[in-house]
Amino acid sequence: MKKEGKDGNFEALTNGDYEEQVSSSRFSSLLESRDRDYLLTSTGLQVKVSDLEGKVIGLYFSANWYPPCRIFTPVLVDMYEQLKTNGSNFEIVYVSSDEDLNAFNNYHELMPWLAIPFSDLETKKALNRKFDIEGIPCLVILQPNNNKDDATLHEGVELVYRYGVRAFPFTKERLENLLEEEREKHERQTLTNLITNHDRDYLLGHPSPKQVPVASLVGKTVGLYFSAQWCVPCVKFIPRLISIYQKIKQMLVENGDQEDFEIVFVSHDHDQESFDSYFNKMPWLALPFGDPTVKELAKHFDVRGIPCLIIIGPDGKTVTKQGRNLINLYQENAYPFTEAKVELLEKQLDEEAKSLPRSVYHPGHRHELNLVSEGNGGGPFICCDCDEQGCGWAYQCLECGYEVHPKCVTTADRTSTGQ
Repeated sequence: MKKEGKDGNFEALTNGDYEEQVSSSRFSSLLESRDRDYLLTSTGLQVKVSDLEGKVIGLYFSANWYPPCRIFTPVLVDMYEQLKTNGSNFEIVYVSSDEDLNAFNNYHELMPWLAIPFSDLETKKALNRKFDIEGIPCLVILQPNNNKDDATLHEGVELVYRYGVRAFPFTKERLENLLEEEREKHERQTLTNLITNHDRDYLLGHPSPKQVPVASLVGKTVGLYFSAQWCVPCVKFIPRLISIYQKIKQMLVENGDQEDFEIVFVSHDHDQESFDSYFNKMPWLALPFGDPTVKELAKHFDVRGIPCLIIIGPDGKTVTKQGRNLINLYQENAYPFTEAKVELLEKQLDEEAKSLPRSVYHPGHRHELNLVSEGNGGGPFICCDCDEQGCGWAYQCLECGYEVHPKCVTTADRTSTGQ
């Protein structure tokens, strides 16, 4: 090796996300330039592109300035190092979108893999064009042979988040096996095997350290609440969730079903003190801080962001992963969160929308807002008034995309139409 200075000049994943295979014999045409036949390690060493032949290659399109990239990179590093320890024939090549050489060097130092030199703008542009990169982070997987089943795959980031090292070698056959395993796991899913382990069959209650047997929740509708005190959207959402939780409990008491709903806090806090402080504000149960089940649940449900509310039905099967959104849209009326209940609520919203004005003004925005639906210019959105998720009906600015829930538009705002 030569030393160079660093200042140098599951169904969708297996049905349709592949394109024509790029073989290892063509890696050189992809990764080399007219005057360069090497890649760089994070310490500035040169590695011949030809050394990659016979390996599964991941082209990692990323940049230090973009938070989702900085979040994903440590996850990818962990998987890469595990595969290297196991002797797997896997290599990653960093394709930088950093703003300058210093940023590139600092970011590449965090990566144990190779990179196209920062100065080789033409090769980086060519790779972005060839693989039609529309957003970062993006991990494109190239297989070392021409087998039609082992074609180029663009969904590397999703697969790493979802399966970790189990996704390797990223072939169609491997992904089909993982999806089948996932289907079987969800079919066997029960509340008990979700939130217990061989060392623990209880949850934490109040006052701490009260222990509540998991068995006491079997047969109930249970919400798994993924959250953390450091997360601003979580802190904003928690008062609403507490209010809705208490209203649902009261509604069930009035109906004689007071034991049929519970929430379990699945903490993503950084330390025990933060967990204790946050959990003390909650009226429901929790998994112990640092319990290994936390990571297992996040993988099982493919949780990408928090806050997230997963609803488990009385039979232990997943009802919906959209609990937070349903709470925002329908409040306590969302219970028990089933597909049939959501369909009923959507029909009610459609009926109510018939009486809403077609356009309004909102004090938070200077332009007129128009009433839109999911099938007529609308779609999932974050309300600019309450900062919560929404879908279905909304008031939207057609000029700049400002969007609010109809419920966040007051009667006074609705009467200001045309003014």
